[in-house]
Amino acid sequence: MSIPLFLVFWIVDIFNYPEHKYFFGVLRLLVIPLFFTYQILLKKVSSFEALQKSAAIYIFINAAIINVMIFIIADISSGYYAGLNLIAIGGLSFLPLTNIYFIISAIGIYAPFFLISALLLQYSHENINIFLQNTFFIVGSLIICALIRFFNEKIRMKQIAAQLNLEEELRLREEIIKTKTIEATKLNQLSAQFSPQVVEAIKSGKINLDESMKRSKICAIFIDIVNSTERVVKLDQDKVQLVIARFLDTVLSVFLKYDLTIDKFHGDGVLAFANSPVTRQDFIERTCMAAIEAREMLQRDREFYILNWKSEMHVRVGISVGFANVGFYGDKKYFKTFSAIGAPLPFASRLTSIAQADQILIDSDIADCLSGQNFSTKVIGERILKGFDDDTNVVHELVDQIKENTAGQNKKCPNHPESILYLDTNSQGHFVFKCRECGFSETDLTVDYFGKQVV
Repeated sequence: MSIPLFLVFWIVDIFNYPEHKYFFGVLRLLVIPLFFTYQILLKKVSSFEALQKSAAIYIFINAAIINVMIFIIADISSGYYAGLNLIAIGGLSFLPLTNIYFIISAIGIYAPFFLISALLLQYSHENINIFLQNTFFIVGSLIICALIRFFNEKIRMKQIAAQLNLEEELRLREEIIKTKTIEATKLNQLSAQFSPQVVEAIKSGKINLDESMKRSKICAIFIDIVNSTERVVKLDQDKVQLVIARFLDTVLSVFLKYDLTIDKFHGDGVLAFANSPVTRQDFIERTCMAAIEAREMLQRDREFYILNWKSEMHVRVGISVGFANVGFYGDKKYFKTFSAIGAPLPFASRLTSIAQADQILIDSDIADCLSGQNFSTKVIGERILKGFDDDTNVVHELVDQIKENTAGQNKKCPNHPESILYLDTNSQGHFVFKCRECGFSETDLTVDYFGKQVV
């Protein structure tokens, strides 16, 4: 603002005081090096206090040029005091000065003018009215500067507050995004261990996984591939990876369908348990149904395994029931998993080790629970299990489930008439008929696992 105003008003000097035009021109040109010097000094300013001082000095020097010109012409009736008003409006109104530096800068602008005027009035009292008029306009200019500064400060404070609010909102948003990302990552990891309905219950807060470890009755199941070591040695690595991936996909999908919690992997074996974190009254039956269905699903995929495994896929399964300590184990900083520690898990593993191909072995407690239900079992006899030598281990075989009602066999999908509906569970854990082609679910008729209608 200084440079164009000072240079334009040189035209006034030429017409009003031609005898001083060159000297006044030089004085006015001083604002150019002053401006660039001030710009260089600003880059070195490292505190707000120093910035205030430099601004006050810059304003004073600009006003000093005008005051020198007033002193030279020795005429307080001239309109040059208006130039001081322009400097005041430009400097005091728009620079972010504190109250103390506002007063200091105002004194720096007008104090020399009043001293010069007082000196001239000693020699002549004719211009005292003009001096009073000039003083009136100077006071008016200061009031205008104060008002502009007041409203500018309000606008500036609103802008600062808005900026701070925006930064706070962005910070909170980043925290929310970070938190949600962690939660999403955690739930994504949990989805590989828990069934979709369990994950949904965790999301809704119905299940709190941060609770301390507790003792629960669970049903453990271990499924393992027969002669996997022999096949792995003979087959190409890519084929092995393909087959193991297909095997795990089938087994885990079935286990999660029945609300089984995936505990851990032992080579090509899967260890899981039922009744925690979601409790079910029929958790033993669900585990047995998961074992039978997993075996059936693997047998249905016979062509794939003949092609890639170069053999039929045979598995061994062990199931045991009992109490275990269940909860999150590990350190949050490194790795933490929901797991169970107790006799049922190693017992299920030992049953698997003595099972024949495609055989499902269960302990006597499970056999007693299934007695009288729609399951076919038979006694294998007493067996010695490593780690359980002191106990009498009567082993039973789970042969199959007996489906008394075939009501779903003739049900067909409206979208795929050629597709027969199969029995599955919905998000509430109820058994319904579904289409394998499109996932259509017949919700108007809810049935239990054996096809009996549930009201």
